[in-house]
Amino acid sequence: MDTNVLPFVDEEIREKARKAVAEGRLLDLKNDIVFKSFFSKNTPEGIYCRTRMLSSIIGQEVKEATVLNPDILPDFVLGKFPRLDIHCVLDDGSEIDVEMQGTRQHDDQIARSVFYAASLAKNSVKKGMSYMQMPRVHQIMFMDFTTTKDDEFYHSYSLRDDKTFTLLSNLLQIHFIELPKLKMSKSVSELEFWAMMVKSGGSETTLKELGKIDKLKEDYTMATALLNTISSSQQEWERKFAFESAEMDRISAIEYATRQGIAQGIAQGAHETAISNAINFLRMGLSAEQVAQGTHLPLSEVNKLQLSFTHN
Repeated sequence: MDTNVLPFVDEEIREKARKAVAEGRLLDLKNDIVFKSFFSKNTPEGIYCRTRMLSSIIGQEVKEATVLNPDILPDFVLGKFPRLDIHCVLDDGSEIDVEMQGTRQHDDQIARSVFYAASLAKNSVKKGMSYMQMPRVHQIMFMDFTTTKDDEFYHSYSLRDDKTFTLLSNLLQIHFIELPKLKMSKSVSELEFWAMMVKSGGSETTLKELGKIDKLKEDYTMATALLNTISSSQQEWERKFAFESAEMDRISAIEYATRQGIAQGIAQGAHETAISNAINFLRMGLSAEQVAQGTHLPLSEVNKLQLSFTHN
């Protein structure tokens, strides 16, 4: 079997992948599955991009960031989806979870982030460890939508006193990176660079602008080399297209079920209203035939209502 293709995709997806590679298109890092693949690679370029990206966000040099869940093995046949977060442990023992949120979820994004961070903190304390050994944890959220109300694209949240803002502990930190707020400029920070790489969506125009930043030449060289490598892989494109197709099917199924539920609710409500009206009409002395015609209820059902009404 060709190891450069995926065994579970259909020929339509495979052909789309071939075409994307042949056209020299670049993968979009805002896509959840591409984002994870890019920053999980254990190639020299992948390790460089991962450590530099994390360093720029948490504000300290990351020498090593081992990905604990690098595999992307979705089972589309069984309807299962891969975890698309990137769970890393750093050289100092800190743990980081990185998420790419391409679309706003139906639930609260802030509450979701707090839940993820709390879960990461809880799971970082292994059996037999004391709380004094608890590692520092970071929950990083790249979002292709806005959550906060100001113009700042980056926010960092920690545990501080409500009045004095004195830091209680640095053991837990949540980072928001809101991509729509980013704007290209001639001088960008390293954090802005990596955020723009993600936001670029494979735009060669944006990538050329990033390449003009002298102080970040090495970052640019390594990032574009890695992006070009994964974009030339048919398997990467097949995985992207297959996941998007499965995700669209999942969303469609949810929407269909929701519409069916609403329709059933409306029908149930209309039926209950018709029964209520039928009872009132019967009390007014109308015949069962007249009530059935006026309420569009089956005559048999109106007769049962009449019998019940008579017995009571």
